[in-house]
Amino acid sequence: MSTILVFWQTIARLKEEKRKGWKKLKLGRSESVADHSYAVAMLALFIGDLRRLNVKKLVQLALLHDLEEAVTGDLTPEDKTRRGEAKVRRDRQEAVERLLKLFPPRVRHSYRRLWTDLRLRHSKEAQLVHELDKIELAFQANQYSKRTGRRKVADFYLSARKEIHDLELQKTLESLTSKSN
Repeated sequence: MSTILVFWQTIARLKEEKRKGWKKLKLGRSESVADHSYAVAMLALFIGDLRRLNVKKLVQLALLHDLEEAVTGDLTPEDKTRRGEAKVRRDRQEAVERLLKLFPPRVRHSYRRLWTDLRLRHSKEAQLVHELDKIELAFQANQYSKRTGRRKVADFYLSARKEIHDLELQKTLESLTSKSN
């Protein structure tokens, strides 16, 4: 089988992998990991250009940020606690290594560095992608609150608030949550 087909089959799993955190809301149709990753990548593109950051790196990081979930599946905070931090970290690293084998050999090292940066958040781009991941969660919670009521998504806002340190993103989140009251 061609490498591109194997890669597509792997990433296509993200279209089917529903974000588990939304399941408890009993929404019917809810977003997939691919839906979420696309939104994070678009936010990275938009904000990267606004802030004159390394947009290529931002978008690469955003597209990679949940890619290992094509192998591990989406894990809620409860799943991570139940499995234990060490096992989750080991499973994620094994997934990354498995995915890296699908990339052309000449670029594997650069993608490994990007994944390491995501994990350690060394660069300003990796830090921003981490926070965009969280604010996108809040944006989606806001959308779902229109169907379920704000109280049912309050934990998602709180989770985002804990992780967002960028002042502009904090203001955006505050404005979003104050409108929802």
